Parts: sequence; C-alpha cells; structure tokens
Amino acid sequence: MLQATVLPRYWQKPLLGLLLATLACITVFWETWHSITDIWYRSETFAHGYLVAPISLWLIWTRRAQYRPLQPIADPLGLLAMAGCGAVWLTADLIDVLVVQQWAVVGILICSIWTILGNRVTRNMLFPILFLLLMVPFGEDFVPFLMEYTATFVVGMLRLTGISVYREGLHFTLTSGNWSVVDACSGIRYLIASITLGLVYAYLNYSSYIKRALFILVSILTPILANGLRAYMIVMIGHLSDMKLATGVDHIIYGWLFFGLVMLLVFYAGSFWQDPPMPIPVASTSPSAEAVYPHFWLLMSAILLCLTIWPISSKWMTSHQSGHLEIPERLTQPPISPWRPTGAPNWGWEPQFQGVAAHAQSFLGNGETVAGIYVANFDNGSQGGELVNSQNVLVPQNDKIWRILATRKTPVHWPGGKPVEVDESVLNGKRQDLDLLVLRWYRIGSQNTANSYYAKWLQLLKRLSGDASPELLIVLYTETSQGEHQQARENLQKLAEACCG
Repeated sequence: MLQATVLPRYWQKPLLGLLLATLACITVFWETWHSITDIWYRSETFAHGYLVAPISLWLIWTRRAQYRPLQPIADPLGLLAMAGCGAVWLTADLIDVLVVQQWAVVGILICSIWTILGNRVTRNMLFPILFLLLMVPFGEDFVPFLMEYTATFVVGMLRLTGISVYREGLHFTLTSGNWSVVDACSGIRYLIASITLGLVYAYLNYSSYIKRALFILVSILTPILANGLRAYMIVMIGHLSDMKLATGVDHIIYGWLFFGLVMLLVFYAGSFWQDPPMPIPVASTSPSAEAVYPHFWLLMSAILLCLTIWPISSKWMTSHQSGHLEIPERLTQPPISPWRPTGAPNWGWEPQFQGVAAHAQSFLGNGETVAGIYVANFDNGSQGGELVNSQNVLVPQNDKIWRILATRKTPVHWPGGKPVEVDESVLNGKRQDLDLLVLRWYRIGSQNTANSYYAKWLQLLKRLSGDASPELLIVLYTETSQGEHQQARENLQKLAEACCG
C-alpha cells in the first residue's frame, strides 16, 4: 500500500519542473494570460475556461496508475516547438491579434510539458494535455455565421408551418410581433459547452478513435441543429401566446432546459456504444529505484530562456516604432469636383470605435446630396485599441435606433491594379424614414483593403520594416433611398477613389 502512494523518485524532479515551468510561463506572459482570464470573467460564453485546467488534472489523476510506471525523459524537440509557438506569439503581438497570442501562449505551456516529460509520457497523456487548448476563449468569429443560420432556419420553419413572416437581415416580423437574432441567439454557448462535454465523454467512454471522432462530430452538429429548433420553439411560444411568453428571461430558461435535454439524449445514445475500460498496461521494464532526472537545472534554464526571449524581442521592436497621429488632410478633403465642404446633416448616426488615438471627420456636398468622411487612427495599437477588431462595429447589438439591414462587398477602382472590394452596409434608423449607405475599409501605409486577414499581413510587413506610417480605418457614408442604393453607391465610390487614389 505504501509503495502505491509514494511518489517514485524518477517523477519528483519532472513534477517540480512542471510547476516551475508553469509559474514561469504565467509570469513571463502575464498580460496574455490575464487577457484569457479576463474574458472568462466578462463573458458567460467562456466561463467554462475556469474548469479546463482542473478537468485536465482530474483526467490525469483518474489514470495515474497508468502513468506511474512511465519514466519521464526530457526531449529537446519540445524546446524547438516552444520556440515555434514563441515566434507565433511574437508575430501576433506585433500585429495585435489577441486570440492568436492566447493560442500561442497555451501552446508554449503544452510544449514545455512535452519538453519536461518527453515523448512517451506525453503521448500517453496527450488528450488531457491538449485539453488545455480549451482555455483559449475562441469561437466569437463564428457568431455572425451562426446568427445568419439561426435566422434562416427559424424563418424557413415558420414558413413551412404556414406562418406569414417578413425578414430584413437578422430581423423578422410576424403578425404577432417583431423578433431579432442577437448574439445570444447564435447558440455559441451551447456549441462550446457541447464540444467541451463531448470531448470529455468521448475520452472517458471510448477507446476506439473512430468512435471518439464520431461522437465529437455529433457533439458539434447537434447543438447547431438544436439551437435552430430552440429559436423556432421560442418564436412559436411567443407567437401563440400573443407575445406574453418567451419574450423575456423565461426564453433563456427554456433554451437551457431544451439544451440540457438534448445533451442528455446524446449522452444516453452514446452509452450504447461504450467501450469497456482499458486495462492498465504493465511496464516491460521497471525503472530503477536510483533513476534520476539528469541535467535538471540546465533544462530549466533553457526553458526559461525560451520563454523570456519573445517578450523581450517584442519590447525592443515596438520601442523603435512610434505611430503618426496626424491624419492627412486629403483623406477628409479630397479634391473632387463638384464636392465641397458643407455642414453636418442631422442623420443621428456617426461612426464610433473604441481605442481610437485620433480621428478626423468632414462632410462634403455636391448640390444634391451630402456625404460624410470619417478617418480613425489607432496609432499602431499603442493606445489600447486595435485597427482590426471584431468590436469595431458600425452599429452595436443593443442600439435602440439603428440597425444593419444588409452587408455586401462593393468594388473601388484605385490606381495601380485591380479594383479593391470594400465593405458596404445599409443602416436603417427605426425612428425615421432614413437609410444610410456606408463604405468601410482599412488603409495601412499606402495600401487599401477591407480584408481583415490581409490587413493584418500588411501590418506585420510594415512593422517588421520599421515603417511608422499611420494605420487607418476609413468610413464613408451618405443618405440613400430605401431599396434603391445605386446612386449613393456610385457617389461614395467616386469619393473613395479621390480620398485614397
């Protein structure tokens, strides 16, 4: 009994090394780790992150008898993998891609575990170790697609049911009332919860990789379908009750109850294919009682060096760059006839973004209509804001007046190449009979693009070269007739070509 509980000598230094490496990783990359936990705290969608590390440790503990006979042997390849993750972190830090920084820092932690424990032990613990990747609050990029799917599914089901419905973007109207698909309706919380539970369930109940893969696939597809059914059910309850039920907090309760029932059914169905517990393997050779972990402090020094080199490099590279806060006048006062400066119209909307270091705004008229030009400078992200950020939206979800009716791409013919497509949106103010047509794109140095990934690439090239030219977000907008936007589109296209041509 005593032999089963005493920690083998060959595990003592590796466990100490894991503790030291984890503390060093958290300390060195404190800002990135803090950004992860801050999102856990702020967003209920990612609150499960608090449980990921404890679940990982629990999964290892449940199979401790399987891991105990294995002798950790340091693997230098882990250091190379750490360096690769560190380079990814540095790149993401230079161009302010927070989610990639978070993936990279968790990857650094996982690679440090691999370095200390070696190939054999890491291979046996692979699932609990990779489970740590779920600490990263990832998934918000899928919200717009899930919202679009939910709206399409609900409207399709309503029409299939024989109920008359009119749809505008993510808003639809029934004879009983109006509905909107917002972030909370996307089902991202159900999807993330289902994937997390599905991974643990598949690991604990199946030994076949095919069964595990199939169950995880079911755990991904089921909540997507179930969320569409949930949203349809909520709308039907509201419609049939003359908007007295399922229009407040009760519709959230109904949603979670429905999701809980669906997951119970999935787990129950999965239990029919459950595999018997895997037998504990017997080591072919028993590690020597005198086995120790050689060169321990040399390895820890190498890990510490591999951790600290990246933040130091980032500080050095960013200290040699200082953005220009001024905004070129030709961007807000383009030389194009017959457009002339004019007073601000009473539209009740203007662009507003977080973390802007400086901005300039102007209004131009051509005798028939007025157009607004807004240019925001984020000063290379040094003011706490990011040029390319999913939070930089034209209309917030909770806006009481304005909403986005439609989005598309529209071409602008800038000199020197093919037409560049920019983002076009149609905004509608609920309290007035007014539509606004809005064009939006990024200008990094002398390059224009609306592609956020290409914008990040341009930022990286610019910063690696030491170029301190401004990184701008440009928005052009004008009033337009409802349902007829061609003339307004042409006006804004000409202004865009004059601004950045």
